[in-house]
Amino acid sequence: MRVRAVLFDAGNTLIRVRGSVGAVYARVARRYGVTADPAVLDARFREAFRRRKDGFLAAVARPHSADRERRWWRDLVQEVFWNADGWEGLQQRFEPFFSELYAVFAETDPWEVFPDVAPCLDALSARGVAAAVVSNWDSRLVPVLDGLGLAPRLRFVLTSAEFGAEKPDPAIFHAACQRLGAEPAEVVHVGDLVRDDWKGARSSGLGAVLLDRGGTAPGITPRIRTLADLPGLLEAGVGPPG
Repeated sequence: MRVRAVLFDAGNTLIRVRGSVGAVYARVARRYGVTADPAVLDARFREAFRRRKDGFLAAVARPHSADRERRWWRDLVQEVFWNADGWEGLQQRFEPFFSELYAVFAETDPWEVFPDVAPCLDALSARGVAAAVVSNWDSRLVPVLDGLGLAPRLRFVLTSAEFGAEKPDPAIFHAACQRLGAEPAEVVHVGDLVRDDWKGARSSGLGAVLLDRGGTAPGITPRIRTLADLPGLLEAGVGPPG
């Protein structure tokens, strides 16, 4: 069956943080007189996010609330800085600090687009294949992709925070297919995570391609190391799981 559309994951598929989250946190903190080690902040962020991520949807969705979304991130950032170097100096100015930090991640400065993204999207468009994003992300992803110039190449951006379900839940994949006006078997999803993207799409009846930029999942097929290989792979045929 002909592929009519491709769904893309966002983080580490289309875009990535410049440097690290910890480096961005440290840069903004310096404007408030606090010097902190970016590597330490990055490690603390990863640990805090790992502990909290399963509660994200319950906190911000069903129905989606931008205010609750912001509070969820406020609590996480506070945990990252709690008792870290400079916390005493930052504590009294935490609210303006967090407001600035939260706004920064809705802008383009902390993000960069992988160089293979625009050529891939343009090649798909030339073949009449629609492209959209399905991502486990908050609502700031929409202005980020717009500011990075990707929005005109995408049919839509569907985030888990706004939809109320996250990959690998079939509901979010099927909602995207419905928006595209395509059957799941006519759609391929591309992302970097085996569970959320590759397995999630396959279990939802879509075709799936793992984007393995680092070459860490050799046992998965189909698998590509760069999006430059995606148009040719689709031409060769990537169907739903058999």
